[in-house]
This record gives sequence, structure tokens and C-alpha cells, in this order.
Amino acid sequence: MTIYAQKETSFDTNAFRVVFCDRISTSKGALRPHRKGKVSMKRTKLLALLTSISCILLTIVLVGSYFTAAYAMMINKELGIVTTSVVTDDPSKNATYYASSFLKEDGTRDDDALTAWQKALCEQIQGEGSVLLTNNGALPMEKGLGVTVFGRGAVDTIYGGTGSGQVDTSKAATMTSALTAAGLNVNTAMMDWYSAQIAQMKEDKTNRSTPGMFTEYADVPAATRIAEVSADAVASSGVNLDGYKDAAIVVIGRSGGEGADLYTGEFTDGTSYFELQDSERELLKYVASQGFSKTIVLINSSNAMAMDWVNNPEYGVDACLWIGGPGQYGLNAVAQILVGDVNPSGRLVDTYSVSSLSSAAIQNFGSYVYTNADEETGTVGGVTIDGVPGDKTKVRYAIHYLVESEGIYVGYKYYETRYEDAVMEQGNASGNAGIFASKGDSWVYGEEVAYPFGYGMSYTTFEQALESVTYDAATDSFTVLVKVTNTGNVAGKEVVQVYGQQPYTEFDRANAIEKASVQLVGFGKTNVLQPGESETVSVTVDRKELTVYDEHVNKTYILEAGDYYLSVGLDAHDAVNNILAAKGYAPIAQETPAAEGVEEAETATLTANGAAAMDAPGDAAKVYKFTVDSDDNATYSVSGTGYKITNQFGDADLNSYGEKLVTYLSRSDWQGTWPVSYASLTANDAIINGLQFNYTAEAPDETVITGSTATNYTLANLIGKDYDDPMWVDLLNQLTLTDLAELVGHSGYGTRAIDSIGLPATVAADGPQGIKATYAGNNSTVAYTSEPVMAATFNTEILYNVGLSMGEDALRSDNRVVGWYGPAMNIHRTPYSGRNFEYYSEDGFLSGKMAAQEVAAARSKGLVVYIKHFALNDFETYRQSVATFATEQAIREIYLKGFQYAVEEGGANAAMTSFNRIGTRWAGAHSGLCNEVLRKEWGFVGVTLTDAVMANRNWMDVSIGLEAGNDTWLSSGDWLVSKIEDWAAEDGKLLNNLRTSAKNFLYTYANSAAMNGMNETSHVVHTTSWVETDMLIARIVLIALTALFGLAMLVSYFMDVKKKAASADRKTVSIVAAVIAVLAAIFYIIIDTAATTKMNFDAVVLVLLLVSAVCYLVAGVKKIGLLAAAGLACTLVAWFRYLVTEINFRMDDLVLIFGGTSTIGALGVPFILSFILMLLAAISGAVLMTGAMGSEKK
Repeated sequence: MTIYAQKETSFDTNAFRVVFCDRISTSKGALRPHRKGKVSMKRTKLLALLTSISCILLTIVLVGSYFTAAYAMMINKELGIVTTSVVTDDPSKNATYYASSFLKEDGTRDDDALTAWQKALCEQIQGEGSVLLTNNGALPMEKGLGVTVFGRGAVDTIYGGTGSGQVDTSKAATMTSALTAAGLNVNTAMMDWYSAQIAQMKEDKTNRSTPGMFTEYADVPAATRIAEVSADAVASSGVNLDGYKDAAIVVIGRSGGEGADLYTGEFTDGTSYFELQDSERELLKYVASQGFSKTIVLINSSNAMAMDWVNNPEYGVDACLWIGGPGQYGLNAVAQILVGDVNPSGRLVDTYSVSSLSSAAIQNFGSYVYTNADEETGTVGGVTIDGVPGDKTKVRYAIHYLVESEGIYVGYKYYETRYEDAVMEQGNASGNAGIFASKGDSWVYGEEVAYPFGYGMSYTTFEQALESVTYDAATDSFTVLVKVTNTGNVAGKEVVQVYGQQPYTEFDRANAIEKASVQLVGFGKTNVLQPGESETVSVTVDRKELTVYDEHVNKTYILEAGDYYLSVGLDAHDAVNNILAAKGYAPIAQETPAAEGVEEAETATLTANGAAAMDAPGDAAKVYKFTVDSDDNATYSVSGTGYKITNQFGDADLNSYGEKLVTYLSRSDWQGTWPVSYASLTANDAIINGLQFNYTAEAPDETVITGSTATNYTLANLIGKDYDDPMWVDLLNQLTLTDLAELVGHSGYGTRAIDSIGLPATVAADGPQGIKATYAGNNSTVAYTSEPVMAATFNTEILYNVGLSMGEDALRSDNRVVGWYGPAMNIHRTPYSGRNFEYYSEDGFLSGKMAAQEVAAARSKGLVVYIKHFALNDFETYRQSVATFATEQAIREIYLKGFQYAVEEGGANAAMTSFNRIGTRWAGAHSGLCNEVLRKEWGFVGVTLTDAVMANRNWMDVSIGLEAGNDTWLSSGDWLVSKIEDWAAEDGKLLNNLRTSAKNFLYTYANSAAMNGMNETSHVVHTTSWVETDMLIARIVLIALTALFGLAMLVSYFMDVKKKAASADRKTVSIVAAVIAVLAAIFYIIIDTAATTKMNFDAVVLVLLLVSAVCYLVAGVKKIGLLAAAGLACTLVAWFRYLVTEINFRMDDLVLIFGGTSTIGALGVPFILSFILMLLAAISGAVLMTGAMGSEKK
């Protein structure tokens, strides 16, 4: 039996004697106390352990304090914490520059009405964006039918993408809820079974997975898993299908995500990600065998899938509907389409080929490394590249490249152009190069393409008639009038598409100018037309859309002499056939003998000599032809700003680095120029030199004024002022160097307040599908469909409303959501780009027209709209610093067109530059892109921002970026600010560039919702977040506990010495202290080497070394005690060196520490406490060392 008796506690000032609780044991009825020496030794060990624990906890808290302080802005944004407010001395002058359109009668915002409108908008997007690919009458279904849903997508629907495209599914419509609400009787037992299967997959870690951010390309196969539940498992599930066999709905899904592309080869459970996998084929066969009245397939993918299976009778597919990523409420519209409450009117924004690997672009897509690059050292050709760290995890930032040898022939511009050339028997178009699905030795369009760009079916039929085309010289544009009549029995909407064709001339062939057979140049959409109702749709086509960029001779846009065509087509292929009909071509039917065992002969469309012919008759009545008599290389060589348009991307062409390094695809010879793989490129001296910064600093500029008090303007004083107003100079002069560095180097996901000019703190929201609820004060916000679904509506009014909704959600916010990182408008170069879900289309014109409306609407609500990723961010896995080689013509006509419309028509006032290099130059440091084209040619007035910057992304250098027109860096921490200050102090060019960038930023935000409620009497008030408060309390408590336990251990030690504790116990204490010493050494190294040293790290080192010294010395180990004392002395030297070099500490500042008026005093409690601990450590170390030495001698 063990009992505890509490003895009297006393304190003897002479002997430093403290009496604690003694442990008393009883044995055989008698009380027998333990030896006091043993008790005291255990007490010393306990105190040593407690000291170690509190020290480790303190380390964690101090490190946490550093990161929560450095990344406070990002943390506060994610948690919805507001730490600044605006106080106005004269409220009568307050102005709401941007207001919500959803207000109650009392003037307050009507959030319920707004949310209802947004939900309806999300459903409208899906209803008008879903594309009916095939339908043999199976759709629409009658309400009340019993349906069974198959495929993991039945319960695990892909609502958007990963990374910036993630959707909060907690409030999203489910397949079960949507189908039930639409009036169908759903087999919920099958839904429950699928849910259990997926839960088991998650537990077994075999669930569906998509490669995510920073996935190395070699790791993509292992990180890819479709994880479709097998047909055998479904067959043995035991789920009763009786009563639910009126229709089977099979969901086939594919996901994409930020930071990694999809795989074109074999992966964990399949091959070629966008091909139908064996597990899915077997599932379709199983469903076909179960006697369902009809089978409907839903394609739940934002990326174009291979469609070789959809018409295979073995699978029994009666209807197929593409739904993309439906966002939060899109499934409701999908269900409404299935039962006929909504008539689908979407059109494909990508070409859906039979094989997903058949495009010209996909021939050069993947992880290409220079043959002379060293993946271990990061060197290229034995040369260290500027801004590239030397460790293996980061060397990818210089060694990768991509050659876009297809030129302008991306998507339908490849397939349709080759088709026309095959029909016209030119350019070796019918050769065998590029065959992937054609059955013979000749390339055949109908065997390579399943559904063309712009394709889509309806539940009704429409007739389109070209009424007239008129040209207006004043606007240099054509007005195309198309009469649309609903000739069917169901109400619906119809899309009108206008395509243009330029003449392909001998001059083009001789000078490497490429022209697609057709390109989208205009579109429109009807209202809902009742059966028999007509509507005339007016489509404006700017004549500049028919120009071509000549990069070799005229080095600008030209309009060549020759015949031009405007064709109204149901899709891109229909438009080509209409033009061919206008040129006099027609299908030539020729019956071929029936094969053995086949009852009927096949009818093929052939020309007289057997080459591929038209696969459908065209309608010449839908074509308008006009002729340009002479070449014009002047009219379109000047932009709307008056800027002379000329070459800016010669350095992007691989051939500019050496002769004939690449052969670009040309329609003059499809066979001879079909892309070969450029996976074995050796970087020559020109490429290596191009990869370097090539920046020259200038002497400090003493004429630059910072921190001026001559004026006292606030940003509110400059609301509405012209960009060139002289007041901007005065405002910039008021900014300190730290202010300038803060604006430029700490602009990640928002901006910090700058009190001196009344700039409020703002938040920037990421993602094209919606603004997160936490950003909007935890109000209800909506995540819309993926961008391809938006574009598939071909309805610019819908996109305008999406932009309004983004702005409305931002205005809901209590923490000034002002920036929006979207919309994104890179090109679907191939189906395998991981981020296609947040880009509109393979077509730049459609992307730009949609983006322009979304941007204009968002801006009308005061948002700063960061269109992204500018530009050529078409490869995700090694997007960080990959060198992208392309022709100037392709860059301008394909990859920049979307951005151009967003700026010129949408008025975009911000742009996010991309990670990749254009040629060998990082996009943000490419002056041709950011200065010449964006600002001067397009007339952009606003701010540019990098993609996310971390300490390891050094190729995105501030000096080269600022010089080229990149204004701010998306850094969530403040590590970059002090660096910029140091650089600018030594580089006058950098300092002046900082001022220019700060002006761009301030001008943009002065004319945004950031200024709502502010006037010239407003100022910013700061409050402390609960995160910062809790961290401060934790620091104080743990520092006090560490000191308390350490001192108690000292007292216990002296008691042990007096009682002659065993040396073995002293060594035990030493071992405990050794762990702390290791931590101390690690943090000392961080302090001594890191350029971003912070006081919190210094405090960690001092506390750790203090405890180490005490523990070593109380243990009585002489040599280790001396070593600890020496380490402490070194730390003192480093401490004072840091003070002198980093914060200009002077000895006379000591008297000001506790007053808080000096630089050090402003650092607050952590510094003061750590400084006191340092002094205690020095004194205690000396005393204890002497005592320990004396003890050892004894």
C-alpha cells in the first residue's frame, strides 16, 4: 500500500533549501521513508524533463509565431479574420463607389435574393452549356420512370477541378437529389452500394486520384487512378434492379487539377487517361446486358475525351450528354434536361476526336529535358542558370522545355484545315502522317473526328438562313443577319456560328505564313423559340479578324489580296463544307462491293481519283464571299492606341537560337512537316545565355524621394484622377522604401494596409468558379460550373451575369475582397492539360469574347480582375520555368487572343503573369509581353502580378520582372520585402521601377471597391487578430514556465550537490540537455545563414542555449559545460552583430527599449523577454560553470 503525506514547505535563504512532497511507502504495517538523496535525484530528473518539454513547446510556439506573423494576411483571409477597419473623420463625405444591385427597401443588402439569383444562374449555365452529343430518341425521358445510375460518378461527381478549381460540395446538388427533384424514381439502393464501395476504396487507399501540385512527371502514372468500380462487383452487388430498369444512366468522369497534367500512357489502372478504360467498357457491356429500356451516358469531364466507343452497338448507348464540371447546382439542370424541362443548347468548345492522341499538338507534350542538363546540379551545358537553386527538388526550374511545333494548328484549326486540303487534293493532306484512327493508309477526317468544334444537338430542329451581309467602312465590320426558325415540336434556343476563311496564297507558302481553313469570327444565340417561331440574329464580324500575322516579311498584321468567305455553320465542320460547296465541291457517291458475309454494300464519298471527298453536302447559300483587290500591310499594323504593331516574340521561336532546330507544321505539306518529337534537344550557347537573368543594376539614385512629408495625400484624394496626374508623383514621394517594397513584394492573396496614404487592407480571391464563402464574411456564395461549360453556352449575356455575381459576392465581404484571380483564359492546347477545367476553350476568339463580358461585369462592381495566366501556360506539370518555344504568329493568333479581348473589350485592369518562360525568358520578365503588347499595343492600364511566389522560385526575379513590366509578386509571406529594400538601396534602376509598379498598383486600387466608404478624411485602424493574441499569450506563458522550471532545476541541483548525488544521474540530465542542444544548433544555423532572420528565431536559440547550458552545468560535466558556455558566447556575438547589421541598433538605444520609441522597442514583448533571458544566460552560465568546476574538483 502506498500513501502520500504532505509535509510542511519552508524556504531557507541561507541553504536554498526547499522541501517538497516526500514519497512514503509502507511495508508489513511499518512506515519506511526512502533515502532523501534518491528522492532529490528523481526530482532533478523530473524538473529537467519538464524544462525540456516546455522548451520544445516554446520552440514550436515561437516558430509558429514567426509563420503566423509572416503569413498573417493569408491566414486571416482563410479564417475570415478582419484586422483593419476604416475610420472617417467626416462621414458626411462618405461615398459608395460600387454598390450591390440586391438591396432591400431599407437599403441593406438582400443576401437571400442574391443567393437565389446565383443558384438560378448556375443552373442556367449548365442548362445552356450541356451538350447533347447523340440521341436516338431516348431523351427526354418521361417523369416517373425508374432509373438506376451506374459508375462511381453517380455518387462521386466531379464538380470542378483541384487546386484553384475546388468546389465546396457540402451544399452541392447530388445526382440522387437532382434526379428525384426532376421527377424520376431513383434506385437509391444502388447509390448506397456505390457509396460503400468508394468508402472502402478510400480506406484501402485505392480511390480515384488525380496528380496534384508539384507532382514530378515521372510520378504521374502512380498518382493517377480512375478507380471505376468493376462490372463484376456491380453484378455481384445484390442490388435489385426491378422497378428501376426504365433507364440506365452511366456516369463517366475525368478530373483535372492545378500543378500536374494528365497521362498519355499507362498509369495505375488504365492507359491514356481520356480513352475509355477497360473497366468502363465492361461496365457498359454489363448494363447493356441487363435489359434496360434505354442507356444514357453522362460525360462528367471538362477535358475532351476520346469518343471511339459512343456509337459501338456492343455498348448500347442510346443518348450521350456532356456535362463538364457542374459546380454546386448544375446537376439540377442536368436532371431537368433528362426529363425535358430544359432543352440543351450547348455547343462543344473543343474538338472531340476518336483518339485523344491524334492532334498535332499532342505530338510534343510531356516532360522534355535538355540532353545536356544535369538534374542533380541543375546546370545546363555545365552552366549554372541564374535563379535556380542547386538541390535536386528544385532543379526542374531550368532544365525543361516544350516545342509547340504545330504552330497555329491547334484543335479544330488542324482537323478542319487538313480536311479541306484533303478534299481539294492539296498539301499532301491525305497522306499517312498523323493517322491514329483512320482505317486505311490515308488520313480520313470522318474516322479521326467524332464531334467537331461547335457541335451540339437539340430536342427540336432549327433552320438557319443567311439573310444578308453588309459591310460598314466606318467601323470596318460586317453585319451578318441570320434568320433562325424552330422547325420542330419543342421550344428551345439555337446558336448561330459564323466562320471566316482567308485565301492561302503563294506568298504565304513562301514565307511560312499559316492559315486555317476556317476560324470562328462571330456568334450569337437566340431567345427561347417556340415551335414555328423565328428570330433574326445579328452577328458583327470585325474585318480585322480576317487578317493574318506575318512575322517574317511585314512583321505585322496584313490583309492579303484574294477571296474571303464568311460561312454560317452549325459547327466548324459544317462551315467548311458550306465553303467547299461555294467553291463548287460536292460529295461524290460511289458504291463499293459488299464484303463477304455483309448483306449491304457500303457507300463511300470519294473523288474521281479516290482521295477523301466531302463527307456531307454543304450549303453555298450560307456563305458570303468578298474579294480584296490588293495587299494591305498598313491598315492593321497600328493598334487602337496608335502603337506600331511589330514582332515582340522572336525569342520564342526555337529557330532563333540556331538554324533549323525545329520544323513547324505547314498546310503546304502535311506529310513532310507532320510534327516529330523534339524530346532530345541540346541547349546550345544561345539557349543557355537566354536562360540567364541578363540584368544590369545601376548606381543608387539619390534624386528619388521617399518618405516625404511635403504633402499629406491619401489614396482617396486620387480617386478618379488620370494616370498622368501630377498628384501621383507627390503620393509616391510620401511612400517609404519599406512601403514600396511591401506593395511589390507582399501582394499574395491581398495587400496589407499602408497607413501613411490611407490604403486599406484588401483580400484577393483565387479561382474562376467562384469566391469562397470565408472571403465573403462566411456569407453564402456559389461555385459555378467549370469554364468550358460556361463557354459552351455561346451566350455572352450569361458570362456577363457570372461577372456580376463575382462582384456581388466580393461586395458581401467584411474584409474588402477587391482582387479576383480570374478568369483564366489559356488555351486547351491538348486534352491532357491538367488545368483545362478553368480555361474556356481550344479557340482564342471564343475565349476572349466570353472573358471580355465576364471581366467587364466584374469590373462594374469594383473588382480588380486578374486575367490569367499571361501567357502560354499550357503545360502544368513543369509550368514552373519551362521554356515554351512557339512562333510569333501562333502566340498572337492562338494564345494571346483571349487576353487581348479581355483587355481591349472587357477593360481588364489586372493580369497575372505565368510561371513559364516564353522562349527562354520568364513571362513576367518578358518586356515584349508585359510592356510592348499588353500596355502599349492593347492599352492596358493596371497592375500585373506574378503567379504564386515562394522562396524557392528564384527565377521569378524581382529586378528582371520590374524592368519588364511585372509589378507585384504573389508572396503570402513577408520574406521578400526586406530583400527588395536591400536591393533597391543599391540599385537606382530597381528603385525607380519600384515607384512605377507602386503607381500601377495604387492607380488600379484607387479606382476599385477598395475605396468604398473612404474619403480624404479616412484613415486605417488596426486591430489584433485572435491568432496573434493567442500566440503572444502562449509565448509569455511558455517563456515563464521554461524559466521557472530551469530555476527550480538549479535549486534542485544545488540540493543534489549538497547531498552528493551520483554522477550517473548528472549524466542522465546531460543526455536530456543534449536533445535541446541539437535544436539550438539547428536554429543557430538558420539565424546565421538565412537572409530573412526574425527575432522569434533569435529567441528560440537563446532559450535553447540557456537551458542547454544550465542542464549541462548542473549535471557537473566539465567539458560539456565549457562547450555550452562557449556556444553561448558565440550566440551573444551573433546577436549583437544581427542587431547592428539588420536594424541599425546603437548602444544608446538600450535606454529606449522599454519605452517602445526605438526600433527595438517597437519589436515588442518577444524581443524584451528574449533579451532578458540572454542576460540571465550569460550571468548564470559564468556562475554555474565556476560552481561545476569546483564540484568536479571535489
